[in-house]
Amino acid sequence: MASSSLVVPLVLWNRLPSSPVTTVVYKEGHVATGLKDGFIWIYRCIVDEQGVLQLQHKVLCIGHKSAITALTITEGQTDGCVGNNYVLISASEDGEVMKWCLLDGRCLVCIPKAFDGMIRSIKPLATCAETPKFLLCSGFADEITILNSSSLEIVRVWAGHNDWVACTPFYDSDARQIKLLSSNFNGFLKIWAFDEIKQTIIKEYDNVGILQAQGDKILELINNPYDIGVIMAITNNFIIIFTIRRGKMHNMQSIRILKNGAFWTSGAFLTKNMILVCTQAGDAHLYSITCTPRKYPSENGHLPMNPGFIPRRSSLPDLKKTNKEKLSIPGHAKPKLVESIYSSNNEFLDLTKIIVFATPSVEGKTSRWYMISFRNQLEGTSFSWKLLSTTAQEYPICERHVQESSWGSETYLSDIWPLRNYQSPKITVITMVNDDQIAFGYENGEICIMPISTALTMDSQDTSSLNTIKTLKGHFGKITCMYTPSFTHSDHKHFVSGGEDCSVRIWSLENGKRLTSFTYHSMPVTHLFEPPAETCGRTRGCIISIAKDNSLSIISLDEMSCLYNFGGYSHHICKIQWRIPENLLLLYYGDESTHIWQTNTSELYQIVKGSTAREMIVDKAWQTSTVSPHDSLSYANNKVKALSSINLQNNGVSDCQIFMINVKQLINDIYHYHVSQIGSRVNTPVVNTEDFDEKPDKLSKIFSWSTNGASQQCITSSSPSISETETQAIDASSVQILVSALMTWGVDNSLDRVCSEKLGLKKPSNQISFGLRGFNGNLSVAAPSNDHREFWKISQTMTAAHLLSIVGLTRPFLLMKGLEKYTSDIITHYGTMLPEFVGTKFHHSSLAFLSKYFQDPAEDIRHSARTLFSAALTSMPPIELQSIIDYWKQFLPAVTSQDVYAQQYMAKSTILLGMIGADHPKFLSKKVSENTALSLILILHEDPKLAHRLAALELCGKGFSTWEPYFDAVAVVKTILGLAIDSDTNVAALKAMAQKAIFQIASVNTPLCISTLTYDTNNSKKPAEKNGFLKLISLFIRKKPLVLYSSLSSLVEAVVKSLDPNIAKMRDTVLQTTTNVLHDLVKTFPSIAFHGATQKLAVGTQEGASIIYDLRTATRCHILEGHTRAVTAVTFSGDGKIIVSCSLEEGTVRVWNPSPGLFGMLAGSLTNGNNSKSEGKKFKPLSTSTKPCKTFRFNLGDDARLPVPSILNTVYFEWTVERTVKLHVENSIMSFNI
Repeated sequence: MASSSLVVPLVLWNRLPSSPVTTVVYKEGHVATGLKDGFIWIYRCIVDEQGVLQLQHKVLCIGHKSAITALTITEGQTDGCVGNNYVLISASEDGEVMKWCLLDGRCLVCIPKAFDGMIRSIKPLATCAETPKFLLCSGFADEITILNSSSLEIVRVWAGHNDWVACTPFYDSDARQIKLLSSNFNGFLKIWAFDEIKQTIIKEYDNVGILQAQGDKILELINNPYDIGVIMAITNNFIIIFTIRRGKMHNMQSIRILKNGAFWTSGAFLTKNMILVCTQAGDAHLYSITCTPRKYPSENGHLPMNPGFIPRRSSLPDLKKTNKEKLSIPGHAKPKLVESIYSSNNEFLDLTKIIVFATPSVEGKTSRWYMISFRNQLEGTSFSWKLLSTTAQEYPICERHVQESSWGSETYLSDIWPLRNYQSPKITVITMVNDDQIAFGYENGEICIMPISTALTMDSQDTSSLNTIKTLKGHFGKITCMYTPSFTHSDHKHFVSGGEDCSVRIWSLENGKRLTSFTYHSMPVTHLFEPPAETCGRTRGCIISIAKDNSLSIISLDEMSCLYNFGGYSHHICKIQWRIPENLLLLYYGDESTHIWQTNTSELYQIVKGSTAREMIVDKAWQTSTVSPHDSLSYANNKVKALSSINLQNNGVSDCQIFMINVKQLINDIYHYHVSQIGSRVNTPVVNTEDFDEKPDKLSKIFSWSTNGASQQCITSSSPSISETETQAIDASSVQILVSALMTWGVDNSLDRVCSEKLGLKKPSNQISFGLRGFNGNLSVAAPSNDHREFWKISQTMTAAHLLSIVGLTRPFLLMKGLEKYTSDIITHYGTMLPEFVGTKFHHSSLAFLSKYFQDPAEDIRHSARTLFSAALTSMPPIELQSIIDYWKQFLPAVTSQDVYAQQYMAKSTILLGMIGADHPKFLSKKVSENTALSLILILHEDPKLAHRLAALELCGKGFSTWEPYFDAVAVVKTILGLAIDSDTNVAALKAMAQKAIFQIASVNTPLCISTLTYDTNNSKKPAEKNGFLKLISLFIRKKPLVLYSSLSSLVEAVVKSLDPNIAKMRDTVLQTTTNVLHDLVKTFPSIAFHGATQKLAVGTQEGASIIYDLRTATRCHILEGHTRAVTAVTFSGDGKIIVSCSLEEGTVRVWNPSPGLFGMLAGSLTNGNNSKSEGKKFKPLSTSTKPCKTFRFNLGDDARLPVPSILNTVYFEWTVERTVKLHVENSIMSFNI
């Protein structure tokens, strides 16, 4: 059965990942900056009571492989939680587009090639105040791509332009809908209409106008969200403002650049009459646009408004009353310069990025306008902020002198980094040596190898007093790469390093001594890795080193010599193909050329280019290694499945090491390798991962393969150096330190003492933080913090993932340590008390995240997810819970179609709301409960995923009392019964869950469940089906006997009928099963007795009668009437001629001596006849009624008022001699002489 993965990134920070800022956006207290290396930083933007602005590092988004070129923030909830209403859309230089959660940076969706060119602008396309459904991507290309804002799928490629094109949506007041305005570089304007249903583009106006920019290229078009049809165009030397009305351009006005050598880079509308424009140097200028009234058609008095593009009605003229619109300035007026903010720092590397935003006051009105600028300098990126003057914010603008000011003092981003006081030698490389050791390479040429526990619990550079650390010295200049070989012919364990001194050095891991060194390169070494294990000849057991000049050496670890050395080239090596049997080595370079080297002579044999080179290198007959040209990410190869690592590098310096903890695999390893050895538990299986809404991890192969930028690709195996049989157990000490790192320290002193003194855990270093793995394995990691409370204030999903990891690991870890008694302390702390310790900004767990693990096959994860889900429900503020319900109810299958929303959202919403309704029905309205109930049935019948059907089954049973009023309960019970008896081995899990569900339903509505089971058993025509029902009855008897107690008579009737001799085929098929059922009935219930010699079965009923069946004929032969209350117990005498019954409620024991009589004797002959017509007809039992021959009365008082469990366990008859029977009732024994 598939399940959701649970991989938690654990980050060991070295320094701030710094790269030039390429683009910046702001929304709701968050600033997001795109970086040149492809990363994205999300900052908290805080304005204190004094109006001082502060930035705080929050999360780093890791996924793009090239520079970020565009960012935008749009509405779009990710899990329905309050405050989680926005998503960040990013585009990189290679055309890749990704969507991230703004709160925690979790990657939601990505599309590798969304644009054929470089995206410079992403704009939401929305209508009528709805959440944007589409995105417009434009840039350095002659086409525009329209994407689905939810899935990022390409909806339309809008091509056919004769030049690079810019585009913006705007509201067409005449057509009352959103239109698209495009301009090529030469300023030719066109208007287009986009049909959302047909997803087609239609040109409506071809000659809208030409923007006069004196030869400048049109770089961007920006729509005024506060005024209808007003557009801003940006060129290097001009800001052009114009109005679109009835397909034509009006009132074009321009603002020329104010300084020689400067050029415009960006602009924004602050209000309907205020604009802010900026230059590349960081100068910002505020202009006022004077509006003049104009007659407006009365039929347009009720315009649909879109907050993204059209202003709120309060910011527009009252069209109802005046029938006027305010249009842009007439031709004789010009924009008025109000304020200028100049930059005093002219030392910058590239364009200064500026954003402007308003902070709302308590009443919700705009109170202050802030600007933030980011400037890339030699020392790093700095930022400064500026509060616009009060005069500039007043409306209307009066005649005043232009106010001039300068930006505030600059602050480097490194100065607000939480670890800014961390002084130590710079770490340039971090890599995993083996499963419990890590190596740090330094700028001074030293290498320190230490246990992971040491690295995670102390400052990794403070090595003075630790004897567990090996220090390797020998390189001159910084360490550039390190590698631990996985295969050698010798027994020695080696460690290989490369440095800025162009040397490759080989060390002994046992004693840390240098074995040898090689200097065959003339530039720093950049890559170290092994050839594929399947290669033969001398290359086995070798190390490949690549230098910055793309020269390559092959070094034998067995011979301690350099076997081959191949010269450099101007382009980087992309692939290496190993044709050792032919004495050839093929090097494929970035210019699409293949160099063929002869290994026996080390001579360049031939250079092939173009398609021939590409065809040669993709030949699958030979092993191939892939070399990554990027050094920002490198992946370490671990034999322990539960732990892998990634190293972030920038400019040859390591930023951080990310340990990927596979929590479910770690739990499995704990049980298998540690707990099972002390007999506590057997291995818990962990299956392949497949999420409800999470695609398979495309980076998983890279994680397993790559080291320091080189990845090996092999035809026969996904990993040449690590096979399934070579995987190892994680060391117990490593488990302990990983659990230590996941725990939250410093919020509860009593728990800290328990963890440190009782459990042996160690407080981790402040360099440790956590993260999330999102779509396609892309990561978001939290910035480090000196206060662990901050990690619980990031987002609901971050809280849920962190909590699930801690609580899920608690029980197996404590079992491993033999300290199970502390389990409840830890779970109580994290499950219920944590919000109190963290404070008001605590983010409660995401219910959507936890619901993914509702049917997880890993028991600890499944139970932890359910516990945390219930805890979050009870502690979550009502407004937040209602927001979640309102968000997810729209995806229920009962109210939407699969064409609108993906099936995974439909299933997820059903499971989430089903979990809420099953445990807390009061939280759901009647309508939501009804739709959830119907959706559960749809999922049960139609969903192809087993995990979804299992969840629907369990929720149908668990919440039956909630859903019963809203669906056909009988039909649902029949469906579940059908699944519960299914003999198909492929759905064994479904059968087991259906049985569990039917037990739960029987506990809620016993009459409905048992009557339906009895009816279906009676009326089943197929032997296999009837056999299944009988087995289910047997299961009820063994597991839920109390449920059957009140319905025993009808149930036994159905069981006996299955032995009808007139239906021989049916009887033969079910005979063994029926025998087992009858055995279980007699053994379990004192009101049922069987006499083997006569094949008679006696059943006492709740009405006071006892029915005697002849199992040979499957008929009633006697009905013993005499008791006025329920019969508690019955028994046969040894010869079967006498029957004794007891009713505790009545206080009597009655003795029966039934004789068949003429009617009874005729019954057997009538039913045993060979009348073929009787087969399949409705069963009509033949019987006689008999009165008791003797009655005994007794009085046990209150002792006779026994609950059903006590009756089943303590009441029975015992025959002592032929005519004496004893009745046992708990501790009382009564003897009767009959």
